[in-house]
Amino acid sequence: MSSWEMEFGSKPPAHVDGVLREVVDGQMAAHMSANQRAARAWYRANGTRERKHTAGVFLKRARVQGAAPILGVYVDSHAMATDLGVNKDIYLARLSNVGFEVSGIEFLVSRKPRQASGSIRKEPPVRYELPELTPDELEEVNALVAELPESLRASASQAVALSMRREKLKSTDN
Repeated sequence: MSSWEMEFGSKPPAHVDGVLREVVDGQMAAHMSANQRAARAWYRANGTRERKHTAGVFLKRARVQGAAPILGVYVDSHAMATDLGVNKDIYLARLSNVGFEVSGIEFLVSRKPRQASGSIRKEPPVRYELPELTPDELEEVNALVAELPESLRASASQAVALSMRREKLKSTDN
């Protein structure tokens, strides 16, 4: 039983971020195109693997008049198009679970490479030399890992020392 339940006798209210997400999504959906709603549904319905290989999403008219549209998904390789195509029924069910109905899915290989999220780095990341620990700090590391079993002590000592060296670097940067 959580502290909230002990104090108030019921489960806590929904997280604010979930409530805000629902409200904002509802308002945004009213201003989205059909293709944008399709992309949102595709990304919501699927996991990291599908998101990673998706290069674009679009809707096209169904072959049968009056049927739901067909979802087109551009992916980054022929292997991925084949792999996802084998599981079309699973993806149709997932889309249905998030409230987006389509009559079919087509997986196509994109001619354009997938855009990486975030900015593209032109320079390699800057590498910093970590400062060495003083003898007093090394004693502190040894004291922290002294109670651990012998088999873990060396790796734990190394991890603690690296953590302390990183913190030392941060404090010297400020």
